[in-house]
Amino acid sequence: MMTSLHIKDEPMPTPIASGSGSGSGSSIGGATNGHAKRPAKPSLPGHSDDSSDDDDDDKPLAKRPKVEEESDLSSDSDSDVPLTSTVSSQNGVKKEEDEDNDDDDSDDDSDAPLTATVKKRSDSGSADDDDDEEDEEDDDGGDDDDDDDDDDDEDDDKPLSRTAKSNRKPPKTMSITGSGEKKWDVLVHKGPRFPDPYQPLPKDVKLKYDGEPVDLPPETEEVAMFYAVKIETQHAQNPIFNRNFFDDFTADLKKFPPRDGTQIKSFDKLDFRDMYNYWRSLKDAENERKKALAPSARKREIEARKVEENTWKICLVDGVEQRVGNVNVEPPGLFLGRGAHPKAGKVKRRIYPGDITINHSAEHPAPSPPPGLGDWGEVVEKKDVTWLAYWKENINGQYKYVFLDATSNFKTNSDREKFEKARKLDTVVKQIRRDVNKNLKSKVRNERQIATIVWLIDNFSLRAGNEKGEDEAETYGVCSLRCEHAQVKMPDTIHLEFLGKDSMKFEEDLKITNPDVFKNITMFLKTNGMKDKSGNYVRKKPNDPIFCAPGDSAAGKMQPLQPSAVNTFLSKYMKGLSAKVFRTYNASVTFQGLLEQTEEWLRSRPNKAEREINQTNLRLAYNEANRQVAILCNHQKTVNPMLLNRNLERTQEKIFQIRYEIMKEQQKILTFHKIGELKKEFKAKEFPFMKQFDLIMQRQELDADKVKEYEERLISDKKAKLESTFKRQQSEVQYQLEQKGVASEDGTKKKGKKAKDVEEEVRSSIKGFKDKKQVDDELKALSETAKRLEKERKTNKSQAASCNFASSAKKILSKHDMIRKQEAELVNKNNASDVALSTSKLNYIDPRITLAWLKEWDDRLVDMGLGKNAAGKKKAVKKEEEEEEDVKPAKKGGKKGAAAAAAAAKKAKTGTANSTGDSEKMELGLQVMNISQFFAASLQKKFKWAASGDDGRDISARWVFVKDAQGKMRKLDSAERKGQDGGSMVAMTDAAETSEVKQRAANGTLKPQTAADKKRSEPLKAVDKAEENESDSSMSSDSESDDDKPLAAS
Repeated sequence: MMTSLHIKDEPMPTPIASGSGSGSGSSIGGATNGHAKRPAKPSLPGHSDDSSDDDDDDKPLAKRPKVEEESDLSSDSDSDVPLTSTVSSQNGVKKEEDEDNDDDDSDDDSDAPLTATVKKRSDSGSADDDDDEEDEEDDDGGDDDDDDDDDDDEDDDKPLSRTAKSNRKPPKTMSITGSGEKKWDVLVHKGPRFPDPYQPLPKDVKLKYDGEPVDLPPETEEVAMFYAVKIETQHAQNPIFNRNFFDDFTADLKKFPPRDGTQIKSFDKLDFRDMYNYWRSLKDAENERKKALAPSARKREIEARKVEENTWKICLVDGVEQRVGNVNVEPPGLFLGRGAHPKAGKVKRRIYPGDITINHSAEHPAPSPPPGLGDWGEVVEKKDVTWLAYWKENINGQYKYVFLDATSNFKTNSDREKFEKARKLDTVVKQIRRDVNKNLKSKVRNERQIATIVWLIDNFSLRAGNEKGEDEAETYGVCSLRCEHAQVKMPDTIHLEFLGKDSMKFEEDLKITNPDVFKNITMFLKTNGMKDKSGNYVRKKPNDPIFCAPGDSAAGKMQPLQPSAVNTFLSKYMKGLSAKVFRTYNASVTFQGLLEQTEEWLRSRPNKAEREINQTNLRLAYNEANRQVAILCNHQKTVNPMLLNRNLERTQEKIFQIRYEIMKEQQKILTFHKIGELKKEFKAKEFPFMKQFDLIMQRQELDADKVKEYEERLISDKKAKLESTFKRQQSEVQYQLEQKGVASEDGTKKKGKKAKDVEEEVRSSIKGFKDKKQVDDELKALSETAKRLEKERKTNKSQAASCNFASSAKKILSKHDMIRKQEAELVNKNNASDVALSTSKLNYIDPRITLAWLKEWDDRLVDMGLGKNAAGKKKAVKKEEEEEEDVKPAKKGGKKGAAAAAAAAKKAKTGTANSTGDSEKMELGLQVMNISQFFAASLQKKFKWAASGDDGRDISARWVFVKDAQGKMRKLDSAERKGQDGGSMVAMTDAAETSEVKQRAANGTLKPQTAADKKRSEPLKAVDKAEENESDSSMSSDSESDDDKPLAAS
């Protein structure tokens, strides 16, 4: 039974926002515009060229009523506003008072720079690189992108979150203070690096309108080119993207109209194909140039580029060289956004030096801006902040920064402090929950509201939410939720549906286990506790906030409760405590609790292969735990069907190749042996692999036409690779001879014995060098192989000279293992297709949890005899403990051995092999587990500090984020719904051997995973309910009649 507490007087809008213009009526999104034809392309309603600012342009794709100024109630979905903030009515900005505030979860935590004065500048700007995370060239699906990116910079010097409502438009000057704590004495750097200027197109390459070329000036030609390069991507199929682009494009055309007088009024009549083809030809030509380069020349080119980049990447902090993070000012282009972003397609403007503020030591000359682009907007010396430069982008009005690299002292200390703060929360969380349970029954309405919000944040890891500007995408958190976002489902469920951070939709049925919370939400949905002139309680409308700010009048518009009130409540228990810290704490605790159930999960798997303890299955367990935490935190990402299907096709190709290789081994066995004789000769007692004889000889049903196509392509690819390698080697010889002065660029070689000796020396220095005769012989051999394969297809008999059955059988079994790994990888990618795993791993999960888990399982795998040096590990460990002060590097082993010896020597001396600033990789001493499968190189670099435990020595397998994590885990309702099988590790979806996976691999379709048998599933240990309600008996009980009355606003 569902009880709706409000009347939905407005229907839910379709995913396509409707325009209000009437003019010429172009149908944006329905035109071809130079694209290849695609079925069912969406179209937009009419567009009027008389109004570039359509009223609905920036509406989010979520249901909401048509009310004026509704963005005043909207909010970002973040929870990291300062714990104590005051708003100055004079300067319109919030002043930082607590240096421990967390700003790492917000897109909007950088809306005002921390400078003494900020001169008003133009609105030109650029969104940061993360906006382009959906680039179709990104094969990893954005997973280690992540990002769906919650920036985890917790620097105290970031600008404050929002100007006051009365000062939406920034004044000419603002007075903004930093944290006050001096971070440096001397700071010297080169400033940001600007993109190359736009190069106009050749005269014969034009945008076409209604079939005719248009002579555009460079300013608008560049904007047209932004769209042209996207016409073969999914973005060009998005009607919102198309309309926003056309709005900005037509606005630019008014400033810089076509030189031939063409009047562009309809998006449908635009044709970008010639522009795209020209751009594609340049890309292809550059790729071919790189391919044609000699390897040494290519390497030299890359090294030269790195040297040039390093000149920008190095800065001096108090006389010590430190690396800078991203120094590049993003080039102009089109904003892509994440999720159903209402501003997708808008033009990101070019940034100039005048838009940028530089932070630099006054006693040293500031960096010079590029010639011809003007002066810096401002140069300041602010020693209490850590940014080197900032500027404002024009899409969302956010400030973008140049910070030091992730490995710098500023960053590593900030990360460690963030997670230590979350660990410290464990010491006060019980008291907070007791007080929250008590305040849920408070007679003061505001106390009851805050308690309800904290309960929701704590139990469901929801964001608190920040106030949004009028021109920003309407996204919400708990504090800013409207009545239209919630519906009551009796007896204990609240259905929430709203746009969260990055315009990602949140839609869940939340089971409210605390009856007081359910009662409060039901009451808050009805009224704000105020009475009208007649003495009746004012009923809330769909667009009114659920949680209202204290002091709301009955006649005035209701305002949402500010997150600062929530953080003020939390800060009473611990300095710097905010809703953001709760999210970090709960994510890390839940992740640790899930990983502690790894073995239990492995035992619950549906077949023997999945129950084995090995690297592949452990990685599956780890990724599933990561996925559940990401869902818990609502870390979604936009599904890119092109990438998803590409990954599927690649996996299918790999599996087909493996099955083909199995078939060829079976063909060889059957050609030279008889089944009955094999069973007599190879007894299972002597040959363990015979226990899987049925699997070894399991028939591979491969389509004959596909086999033929695969074999022909295999031979063709090998020939092409052989010829390509030969060309590169010849190019390398020529390049080196030119460098040594015995050949010219036109290919002419000097004669004489010395020249021949040099050439021979060069040839011998090239690994695997082959002359023309060797290449021709191998090409001829490949042609013979093609004939042999053709004969084997016709006769079904192997043309091999002999067959060693034992060797072939072992090969087949190993290939079945490879198939399972590929299917498991497919499951991993399918599970994470709409979940941003990297966001929680990057910002919310303490990396030390992962490292301790890796060490624990690496030790166990070694003890099981799976490590390379398993037999002698215990002796080695014992010897290391006894002779720590006498570790000597190995005499042999090359670079790897030398690196390991250096790490061992360092560990013996300091107790840790992972000081910040040496290698960019973590040194964990793992023998079986591969850290790169869990932490990409960028994460290893960022979290290198985590390889040291609380005592400063190398982290131990026994390290824990908190004790009794399984007893403190939060609710996994979201993970249960999306995983279809429950929120525990045991109840995870059966993956590798399900018929669904096999069907996906066979027919190329993506389908949801099949749920594992629920009878096997045992739920995770839930949050201790006694903990939440332990104070109930000591609290005075209110009468039902009194409790159900709306509380007076306080």
